[in-house]
Amino acid sequence: MRQTIRTVALCMLVAAFTLSAVAITPMPAGSEEVQAITLYSDPTTGQVFTKRCRRCVRLGEYVPAGSTAEIEQKVHQQTQQQLDQQRAEMQAEMAQRQAQQQEWNAEMAKQVSTIQPFAQEFGDRWYKKISIGTLVYAYWGDWTHTGFGPQFMDANMQWPGPGNNSFNEFAINRTYIDLKFTPIDDVSMRITPDMYAIVNTGTTCTASSTTTVTAPPGGHATTSTKCTASSGDKVGTNTGWAQTADGNLGLRLKYAYLDYNTFFKKVLQFEPMRDDKFTFGQQQNPLVDWEENLWGFRYTALTPWNYLSLSSAQVGVSMKGPIKLNETQYADYDFGVYDDASYHALEQSAYKQFMGRLTINPLGAQSRYDSLGLTAFYDYGYSQKCTPDENSSNATCGHLTRVAMLGSYTAQHWGFIGEWDYGHNAFSSSNLYSGSGPSDAIGIASADGFTAWNKRVGGILNQQAIQQGWDFLGHVDIPHTPFTLFGLFQQFLPNTHIDKDPLDFQRYDLGVQWLINRYLRVSLDSQAIQYYHNQFTMPAGEISKKSVALPFAVPRDTHAFFVHLEFRY
Repeated sequence: MRQTIRTVALCMLVAAFTLSAVAITPMPAGSEEVQAITLYSDPTTGQVFTKRCRRCVRLGEYVPAGSTAEIEQKVHQQTQQQLDQQRAEMQAEMAQRQAQQQEWNAEMAKQVSTIQPFAQEFGDRWYKKISIGTLVYAYWGDWTHTGFGPQFMDANMQWPGPGNNSFNEFAINRTYIDLKFTPIDDVSMRITPDMYAIVNTGTTCTASSTTTVTAPPGGHATTSTKCTASSGDKVGTNTGWAQTADGNLGLRLKYAYLDYNTFFKKVLQFEPMRDDKFTFGQQQNPLVDWEENLWGFRYTALTPWNYLSLSSAQVGVSMKGPIKLNETQYADYDFGVYDDASYHALEQSAYKQFMGRLTINPLGAQSRYDSLGLTAFYDYGYSQKCTPDENSSNATCGHLTRVAMLGSYTAQHWGFIGEWDYGHNAFSSSNLYSGSGPSDAIGIASADGFTAWNKRVGGILNQQAIQQGWDFLGHVDIPHTPFTLFGLFQQFLPNTHIDKDPLDFQRYDLGVQWLINRYLRVSLDSQAIQYYHNQFTMPAGEISKKSVALPFAVPRDTHAFFVHLEFRY
């Protein structure tokens, strides 16, 4: 019995020391609270249990030293090792990729260094030195009154003559594809194809005229036949091709010229003329293009001499440019020698024509068309049909002269031009009929009897005719709107030797423009050709001693309304 008591006391003493050891053991810093375990002891055997038994005595609660913290620490250590391993793997992979990227970059740099000279050469040669532009004119026109007279605009604008009031049409009357090449600063090249409406005839006659020449005694009479109309081409023995050229839009070359730009910069250094140049090829003549830009409304109507007879382009050589002092323009000139033929005619003459224009800016100008300008133009030439073997016998080989004197002023929102024109042999029946004329002019007798009148026109516009005219052109912007009012008035006397010439006329172009943007503008205008003399009978002997009286000598007026469009890029 005493032994049993000693055993139990010993067990209780051991348990007490264990509990005190646990109680004084410090908790790890930062460790979380762990779950306690209840201990039980069998007094008989002295065994310690974690669960309640039948004869057990409760000893107390026991907290395992670091059980939860150790587990979490081990988990943390294991997770950290995994993270360190993954980080090391990622760093190795990143280093591998960076090494591979460096190899790729080096290879790309090598390829770029190989391509760069070619790309730079391509940019310098093509992108910076080639310019592509376009210019399109179009209109809808309604002729309230139709008569004979010059065309309002170029590109074969035609309308039927008297008796065709209310004729109207949609038309495209200009399309430029403007190509400019500047390989170096010294030279530049421009090539500009242009579209025009084709008017043509076939080779098979549907009407003809016959002329018989009486032979001298003992000889034989000769007969010549002239084709006056055709409806198509004869092909082979039994085939005919209908005429399809009329009305088609054909392409022809408008400009093709070379500019030498640096003569006064590099060869003969002269600062006031450093922007001047020499031009060779099919180019603008000194007056027409300059005056078109000065006025600014070329897409609605032709300028005075261009309307009468002077083409806008010639083939030849010229010298042109401004004269400046301290970047201010005080003069602008353009002169050259050209074929007698225009750009759309064949040259047959052995002569050449001279043209020159000089503009003085007494107040100075910041641009070519700015401020006050006083301009003189002179043109002297011959018909392009005067071949060398006909000069002495052909009555149409007389010389022609054109003169224009202009005063102009251009401000920011308005501009005005006054012009006086003089000509000798510079307006023919073909010029008068460029818009509409009697069929007698092309060898087909008119049904309404214009034969005598057409013959009288040829007599009035003879080789000794002197022309004279006055013109006014201008525009004014409507403030704070995209609209501009513009106008042109021209009075022209085809032959001043005749006191009362039935062909004396006035024309006008009055309208309003809407500037939609820098590339597109449209306008509405009214144009007319008015033969201002009252109807009269031209007396006999007015043209020559043999000329007979001509009743109803004054032609009918022409009046039309237009909606114009210009696209420029």
